[in-house]
Amino acid sequence: MFLRKKILRKIRKILKTQRERAQKKLICERNKFISILNHDIKTPILAQNQALELLLKNREDEILKEILNSNKFLLQIVLNSIFLQKYELEKPKLKFEKVNVLSEIKNCIEEINLMADEKSQKIVLNMPENVELFGDRRLIQKIIFNILSGSIAFGFENSDIEVSIKENKNKISFQAKNKSIYMTKEKIKGLLKEERANYQDFNQLGMNLNLNVAKKLINAHNWELVLQSQKNNSSIFGFTVKK
Repeated sequence: MFLRKKILRKIRKILKTQRERAQKKLICERNKFISILNHDIKTPILAQNQALELLLKNREDEILKEILNSNKFLLQIVLNSIFLQKYELEKPKLKFEKVNVLSEIKNCIEEINLMADEKSQKIVLNMPENVELFGDRRLIQKIIFNILSGSIAFGFENSDIEVSIKENKNKISFQAKNKSIYMTKEKIKGLLKEERANYQDFNQLGMNLNLNVAKKLINAHNWELVLQSQKNNSSIFGFTVKK
């Protein structure tokens, strides 16, 4: 009886070791696939962007602008898709430091202005200069960029996106407020679903990816995503940080 139990323990140990090896191999293969995807898709898109930007410097052509905007949008979808896959395999290790929020917002606005211009939207800043967050600078940049992208994509044409920071003794709130149609709670939940196969257009897919990436990075900092819709035709995209 004792020998039988000993043999069973040994077999279980061997099977456990084999499962662990198979899992490690699978993770290694998936990482390799993501790395190839990252290079083979991202690199040519970046090259096209650079070529189109050079053409735009010499000739203001609406067709070229449209191609460039579409290309940048496609690149963002690819980068967000890659990030979500990598995030499921390995959570990012945060490098904490003090980050000036206004400075990061201004950097993001420079990158995203073409998207706002396409919808004749104006990004208006309403915040103090010295608000700092303690977090990972690179990931905070991605959070702000994705939240602004979502606010612009969902906002009306010919409207303002008001970006503000509100601070009290308990928390700091970052928000991008737009003019948009009213969203029910079910609609808001739908925006945060990770199932993306049934989307009818890239705009819906792009906003879903933006918000899901932002949500994961906000959660990684132990912050809280804010997504609200008001019946006066405005929506708030943002996050709050407890002090």
